[in-house]
Amino acid sequence: MTTSDSIIFPDKPMPKPRKPRHPVLLLMLMQFAFGTLGRVFPKWFASLAFRFITIPQNRAKHRISDTVIEQANISGILVGENMLKTYEWGNGANTILLVHGWQSRGTALRSFVPKLTEAGFRVVAFDAPAHGDSSGKRADLKGFGGAIKTLHNKYENVYGVICHSFGGAAAAYAMYKLDPSIKLKRFVTIGTPSTSSYPVFNGLKTMNAPPMVRKYFIEKLESVIGMKLEGLNFKFLNPFLKIEKILIVHDKQDEQVNFEEAEKMVKSWRCAELQTTDGFGHFHLMKSQEVIDRVVGFIKS
Repeated sequence: MTTSDSIIFPDKPMPKPRKPRHPVLLLMLMQFAFGTLGRVFPKWFASLAFRFITIPQNRAKHRISDTVIEQANISGILVGENMLKTYEWGNGANTILLVHGWQSRGTALRSFVPKLTEAGFRVVAFDAPAHGDSSGKRADLKGFGGAIKTLHNKYENVYGVICHSFGGAAAAYAMYKLDPSIKLKRFVTIGTPSTSSYPVFNGLKTMNAPPMVRKYFIEKLESVIGMKLEGLNFKFLNPFLKIEKILIVHDKQDEQVNFEEAEKMVKSWRCAELQTTDGFGHFHLMKSQEVIDRVVGFIKS
């Protein structure tokens, strides 16, 4: 475990965090329904909560193109029942896989592409199920993880993975549950929680789900992913994942995942480094040139 003494700050003020898309009145009605009727019909409301949490509320798409997007070799790959859109840049012998977060899309991390291809890597990204231009209506760890496993097997020479937020949990799930043979030289997490239960419990808390609804929800989720949710904790996974070095990038003002999650992660991994940023929030740090240089330098080292 090492911690960088240098904190990366933005060189200009960052936009304010995104506002919730759900109207306040709708959220209040949902919380009232879960807090009252949920106590009477816990199984039904657990199924409703599962639907809310596993169906992305919007599909992130590009309103305008740019040079990096236009240079991508775009194709598709079948993962389960879903056809996923994939993006590929460069033709290096080693591949870096980019894994986006929840309600995002494969090109969300494209700011890393120019430096990575310049360093001689092939770079591959994908739109997860029910995200971007990929098919599907639902998304979960199994769907995200299945895409990672499939692409890893396709290219066979995946040197490292750069993932944002939920993408980090999905990558860990893929390496632990779906294909324990996956080995990585470099693993970069950006704004990732230390445990997969973090976003789940936050979502249930937002809904005002009572204890029995939470219980049935967790049982349903565990039946889908095929393991106990508490097992997807980076502290627990440390001995099992075959990763040579890890870089954890996290912002002190992350409005989605508390900075303390990064501190927990770096304490759990003997081969981890922590790069702190301050002022970017959850999303904008991926566009910082200093962050890009730090990540690519770590991968090349």
